[in-house]
Amino acid sequence: MAFKKFGRDLENIMRKLRGLPQIDKDTINAIIQDLQRALLSADVKVELVFQMTENIKKDAMNTELKRARRKDFVVKLVHDELVKTIGGKPAPIRIKSGKSNVILLVGIQGSGKTTTVAKLARFYKNKGYKVAVVTTDTWRPGAYEQLVQLSTQIDVKCYGNPNEKNAIKIAVKETKKAINDGNDIIIVDTAGRHKEEKELMKEMEKIEESLKPNEVILVIDGTLGQQAYSQAEEFAKATKIGSIIVTKLDGTAKGGGALSACAATNQPIRFIGVGEKVDELEEFEPTKFVGTLLGRPDIEGLVKRVEDAEVEMDPEMVKRMMRGKFTLEDLYYQLKSIKKVGKMKQILAMIGGGNIPEALTEDAEQNLAKWEIVLNSMTADEKNEPKLIKKSRKRRIAIGSGTDYTTINRMLDQYNQMKKFFKRFKQMGKKGKKGGPGLPPGFDKLFKNFDGF
Repeated sequence: MAFKKFGRDLENIMRKLRGLPQIDKDTINAIIQDLQRALLSADVKVELVFQMTENIKKDAMNTELKRARRKDFVVKLVHDELVKTIGGKPAPIRIKSGKSNVILLVGIQGSGKTTTVAKLARFYKNKGYKVAVVTTDTWRPGAYEQLVQLSTQIDVKCYGNPNEKNAIKIAVKETKKAINDGNDIIIVDTAGRHKEEKELMKEMEKIEESLKPNEVILVIDGTLGQQAYSQAEEFAKATKIGSIIVTKLDGTAKGGGALSACAATNQPIRFIGVGEKVDELEEFEPTKFVGTLLGRPDIEGLVKRVEDAEVEMDPEMVKRMMRGKFTLEDLYYQLKSIKKVGKMKQILAMIGGGNIPEALTEDAEQNLAKWEIVLNSMTADEKNEPKLIKKSRKRRIAIGSGTDYTTINRMLDQYNQMKKFFKRFKQMGKKGKKGGPGLPPGFDKLFKNFDGF
């Protein structure tokens, strides 16, 4: 999950806030300090942290409200301030139908910009547009060959001239070719540059002046940290940044640089990169994203993923899963089905916010192949009642499957974690029927074949 630790910290702060007996100035100050620590830990620029938290604190203390509502009000203030920082609303669509559209990507070297060009081309191609890519990078060895290789994977034509050293000439000539060939969207890659590289920054300005693109998108490395603010600020001075793509949010990225970049450019995030493959690019919706960080599931987004992947869920198996009375084979086949929808950690993050158990988010996807081998070495009773699997049975299963105890123990641990996970939803369903806080809105759409708890 993007901003994983930050999301967990935020969710813990919100849980602490809701558990407080009363909200006064002291408790608000304590919450603000926790929030500052979480933001700084996520590598958000210091000045931005204090600006954001001061805004929250001011409204939290000075707005007249009934005491019972103040907790919810403070949660909303945190939510709204985060949404405002990352753009306030989704980036506007600047693609015009019936015309050739040019998108220019800029960013510092090493941000994953060339791969992002291919990801973006694939995204728009899947929307039905005829897409082409252009490489103007004359500085990095192999830049042209890399984009040719990536564009071949997605069956998109790549334009460029590896023998020409003038990037501006390449940009104008090759983009014109792509337009004349009837492409709807032309995505132009530029050389990575640093704010101190004045010559390259000037080259980028001239490329923009020559192409007059529909949009300039800044590609920011999610691992960049606090220096993202100053880098983004310089790019915004040199070009008319229209939106941001944040890359490398699948690993250990703290992600605070993305918030800083938005503040520096005063522009929203359009996409986030959640992996190295060309299909690992996600549209960004600020309100849903912040809601997920604060522990509110993005059920609508998950429903859309399931529908797009055309995943068929066995209703009887779903019933068993939701009641926490499923077998090891049930879990295996459900995880295998869910894998079609996307990375396991992304799916579970959409369901449960920042506090998804580590065993579920990290191991389930990687170990499915091993699980199948282990399951083939188990008896029917062991699959149906995993609690039967003690030391002697584990030894037999390990020998029969050619695996070690660690693999078996992890599988059993994930099974138990998933049982707890789904039992939580069962309890929420019961509370909802009694008038209490029930399941998140839209949850019934995800399991439409399931007739209740």
